[in-house]
Amino acid sequence: MSTGPSAHALVLRHRAKPGRRDQLIEVWRRHMPEAVQANDGHEAYVLCASHVDPDVMVVFQHYRDAAAAQEFLGNPAYLRYLEESSPLLSGPPEVEAVDPLWSKVVAAGG
Repeated sequence: MSTGPSAHALVLRHRAKPGRRDQLIEVWRRHMPEAVQANDGHEAYVLCASHVDPDVMVVFQHYRDAAAAQEFLGNPAYLRYLEESSPLLSGPPEVEAVDPLWSKVVAAGG
């Protein structure tokens, strides 16, 4: 996993309308896994359910660089996810850009 100066990472918090997080996760599962797996710009992607707030989904995305992150915004699967998830969200996601300083990578099958 790259942690060089051009690496780019995001932490997103998606707040579902009360009681709708499971539906939001289902929409994500329909549209995003294949798109993320096929995207060479993603070096890591972790979908998480918050323990603190039952309506929040947290996503960590590590990209090769900022251009790869920008490019993914036009991915057709991502656009379908946005369209279908919008009625389930209480507002736009909170997005924080972060600098990846170090990471551990476990090889497939490892």
